[in-house]
Amino acid sequence: MKHRLAHRLSAVGLVLLLGVFYGCAGLEPAPKRGIWYYHTELPAADRAVEAARAAGKDKECPAEFAAAEKMKNDAYNIYWACRTAEGIAKANEATALANGLCPRRAVVPPPPPPAAAPTVPISADPATIEQGKCANLAWSTTGASSASIDQGVGTVDRNGSRQVCPGSTTQYTVTAMGDGGTRTSSATVTVNPPPPPVKKPPKVIDRLVLHVNFDFDKSDVRKEDVADLQKAIDFVKKYPGYEIAIEGHTDSRGTDKYNLALSDRRAAAVKAYLLKHAEIDSRKDTITTKGLGESKPIADNKTDKGRFENRRVEILILEK
Repeated sequence: MKHRLAHRLSAVGLVLLLGVFYGCAGLEPAPKRGIWYYHTELPAADRAVEAARAAGKDKECPAEFAAAEKMKNDAYNIYWACRTAEGIAKANEATALANGLCPRRAVVPPPPPPAAAPTVPISADPATIEQGKCANLAWSTTGASSASIDQGVGTVDRNGSRQVCPGSTTQYTVTAMGDGGTRTSSATVTVNPPPPPVKKPPKVIDRLVLHVNFDFDKSDVRKEDVADLQKAIDFVKKYPGYEIAIEGHTDSRGTDKYNLALSDRRAAAVKAYLLKHAEIDSRKDTITTKGLGESKPIADNKTDKGRFENRRVEILILEK
């Protein structure tokens, strides 16, 4: 009888011991098998941590991996301390943390580069014109959405040309506008005043050829030529108030430069004689002289007679 009672007490003690070690931690028997197991959340945390290790997360983000592994271990410790629900919750946190280790950051593309500032060269052809003429402006743009030109031209195509006819020197500035900002460029059209009108030579209404035969290389009036010079005096007196031109000529001996200067002196000598003897001092401004050198011969310079003829002075009466 005593032996049977002792056997029953031993069985009760074993059941109580198993309850201490297994029952408080939430271990439950598998259906129909009589075996005990953890709640599935804890092994799941184990698998998540090991999967992260296998994926190299312990090297890629070691601090975060260590935190996940510690949280999994803490879950087991809490579970074994008979705080079953708290341990399961901690295991779930560890699983989530392990699964989310080292997240791939989204690659943010760099911002697009800023739009380039527009370019807008402009030229004028021709760059210099005479007053009353026109020039052609030509321009081209890049990176522009619109363009305009000052000086009253206004809005223009982004690439083009335009004829301009300024009355005076003018600078034309083209402005190009686009996403990259605004740029300007200028071209100047220089306007020259019109050339002076070509003055027609006065018409010769009468002419007197004097064979005041100067000696070679001389411009002095000889005594034997006074009679011819009197003809000159009588000739100019017939045309009071008219302009008088006196032209001097030489033969071909000597250089062109020397003969030109010599003919100037001979024309001046005749003018001085007329002013002194023809009583026309008040008309000094109406008498002009010009030396033509050997450029207009009237005889053959190869003979003494021809050269003598070429050394002459001509007096011209000009139309008013």
